[in-house]
Amino acid sequence: MPPRVKSSDTIIGEAIRARRISLGHTVEVAATRAGVGAKSWARYESGASIRADKVRGVCRALGWASLEAAGAPVDDDDMLDVDDSHKAWSPPLAERLGDSAAAVFAVGSDLVYDTATDELRELARLPRGSHLGQLDVSWFVDELPAQFLTRYDYEFMFALRGAVRLLRERAAVSLPTATSVLQELALAMILGQAEVFADTYPASFPDDEDSDWKEWFAELQEDTDALAAATSERPVSEQSVYHFDHWNEDQFNV
Repeated sequence: MPPRVKSSDTIIGEAIRARRISLGHTVEVAATRAGVGAKSWARYESGASIRADKVRGVCRALGWASLEAAGAPVDDDDMLDVDDSHKAWSPPLAERLGDSAAAVFAVGSDLVYDTATDELRELARLPRGSHLGQLDVSWFVDELPAQFLTRYDYEFMFALRGAVRLLRERAAVSLPTATSVLQELALAMILGQAEVFADTYPASFPDDEDSDWKEWFAELQEDTDALAAATSERPVSEQSVYHFDHWNEDQFNV
């Protein structure tokens, strides 16, 4: 059995509940972001112990660096100390759009990569051919086009995580521009995760006329067709480059 992290009476549980409410999340939303079931999350809020392999997800859902932050207000400066020493820092992105944009990419890619790793671990426990819709909890189910849900199996998630890794490698030497639909979707999810994080810690991502970090996706991609495909309820035709069968094909110029 994995080791457990014990709460100190109900202090951590109360802090988790207060933090969730302050973020405006329901138990279900927080649980989904953490990669746990709603019943498990409810137990955490009541002061139950948290399995060590679930701590990262809980902290990710709350925007905490660790559970040590549960006993006191989180300090923005301590929480988001992202600079050019981060392994996913992009000097070209920082030069083009500023340090905030580079921080967005670094934090967002960490979150998407870690979440993909967690869901790969869950898929590995199921029979071959199982897909994300069969997991008790999946963050990616709501982030990817619903039309192709049954295609999101272990091999696909492995490829998606690989797309995030490739974008990070590309970002080290050039702008992290997507060259395939899969990479474009990964890039959009990186921005989406980072925006949630940035909204939680506005001091770390100033929203003023000199800060263009929110515009970096538009700067990198000429259009947002992949985003439209992800959220549209209209079916994508087999001939479209945004059909699942073409997601891994190089479609765009760097």
